[in-house]
Amino acid sequence: MTSFRAASIRTQILILATLLTILVSVVATVSEPYIYGRHDKGIQIGLLAGRIELVLDQFRRTRSVEEEAAVLKSAADLGVLVEKAPAAQMRTEGDANASSDIPTRVRALLENSFSQSIEWLFIGATQPDVLMVKVDAERALIFHMPVFSPYLWLLPAVASGILKIVIPIALLAYFSSRLITRPVARFAAAAEEASMDDSLEKPFVTEGAAEIRSLATSLNIMRSRILEMVDSRTRMLSSISHDLRTPLTRLRMRAERCEQQDLQRQMLADITTLGAMIDESLAFLTNASHSVPSRKVDISSLLQTIATDFSETGIDVSFIGPRRLTCMCKPQSITRAVSNLVENASRYANWIEIELHSAADGGVLIRVSDNGPGLSDKLKARVLEPFFKADKARTTGAGGGFGLGLPTAEGIVRKGHNGRLTLLDRKPNGLIVEISLPPGQDQTVVRLAGASRKMPETH
Repeated sequence: MTSFRAASIRTQILILATLLTILVSVVATVSEPYIYGRHDKGIQIGLLAGRIELVLDQFRRTRSVEEEAAVLKSAADLGVLVEKAPAAQMRTEGDANASSDIPTRVRALLENSFSQSIEWLFIGATQPDVLMVKVDAERALIFHMPVFSPYLWLLPAVASGILKIVIPIALLAYFSSRLITRPVARFAAAAEEASMDDSLEKPFVTEGAAEIRSLATSLNIMRSRILEMVDSRTRMLSSISHDLRTPLTRLRMRAERCEQQDLQRQMLADITTLGAMIDESLAFLTNASHSVPSRKVDISSLLQTIATDFSETGIDVSFIGPRRLTCMCKPQSITRAVSNLVENASRYANWIEIELHSAADGGVLIRVSDNGPGLSDKLKARVLEPFFKADKARTTGAGGGFGLGLPTAEGIVRKGHNGRLTLLDRKPNGLIVEISLPPGQDQTVVRLAGASRKMPETH
């Protein structure tokens, strides 16, 4: 069985087709004698024709009425219903040559087409036909043909077809489909899991058919090369970041010794901007390969801390949600994502609100709302692109980012938590960034009485 599973799909199909042929042949050989043995219509017609010819031959040799009666009685014992008639009746019925080719005439009377048999199933049994045979110039015999119920012949044929074809094919198709498609389904599940979790070194198990094993090996090699390339890129960016910080530190020290206050302020602002650009770019580029196990945290407390920290810097940020709500997540990543959203909103709005709700499916719903100018539908799709800035649409605030806040948050939610980040319109104006986190494996939601509370606003 193991060698069969490891064979190619072409070989598996060939073996299964051969097994199907053998199975159908065995079932047909075993079942046909029981189905057709006692009710084969062709055999019954042949036996009846032979008995009719025997009765005719015996009746021709009779010389008295007593002998004729004895022949008719023996015919009844054989199951042949026959009665004597004058030969003149043959001319009346227009069947003067009725004694020729008895088997052919019997078969013509008893055999019906498929459509006639189907019609009989709905109409019911008809009147039996008669076979009139002229014995000599004065005598004739009338044979009453039996009426064969169409159920007697159609149902065995249907049963035979079901036993020989339908059931074997259905059983073999079920087991073969499971045998062949199970590795494919497992392979698809591994591919989906690999796309969500980059910590797996070899997610594609090399088992199953030869084609599946070959494909799994190729994808594992390709994935290893991609991860190696990503790691190399991360190390290179870390080295560049480290090398850039050294001259930036020297520039800051020299700028601090500058005696011209305006020039010093401008130089320090530019150095701070360069440092922030390095930090934010490095955080965005290393986020895809950053893998931290999820753990159960009180996300309500986490969001309250974020709101408090921003409020202490003079930004009007408030929190609305339950006192306690725990879920499985990566707390540092969620903190970075929500902080990016709040910081981005603070550049274009003077009021920000963080909302927390438990979703109907057991997940968590986070909304970051602001009263800024909002975004058009076209810009909503573009602001998730790295380094894209929508300053033309949101110009009420001061300062500007580098176009990485929203893409970084979206990557954390989608890649790190398998969630969804959605941009919505706020009425009458502003933007709502909605984060939907799916339920974790061991996620529990705990609420206290009087759950909702609003943090005091700090100006």
